[in-house]
Amino acid sequence: MVSVLERSLIQNGRRRRATAQSIAALSIGGMIVARTMVDRDGADELRAACMAVALDLGGWNKKGKSENGNARRPRARQVAAA
Repeated sequence: MVSVLERSLIQNGRRRRATAQSIAALSIGGMIVARTMVDRDGADELRAACMAVALDLGGWNKKGKSENGNARRPRARQVAAA
């Protein structure tokens, strides 16, 4: 997971490996904590906050918006079969 995140990070002067590790830990930890919460609204809020921070850390929230107003997501890379 860290390797995949590291490859997709926008270079912004930070060490890419450390940022990828931070995003992975935030994503996994946020999901685990949210799943243990009884308060569904609180769990949804926690997941949304973790996602917002992870997208910001990765530089993925700066892509702009598509024609329909939704945030653009980076396209998945196609890997050729060996």
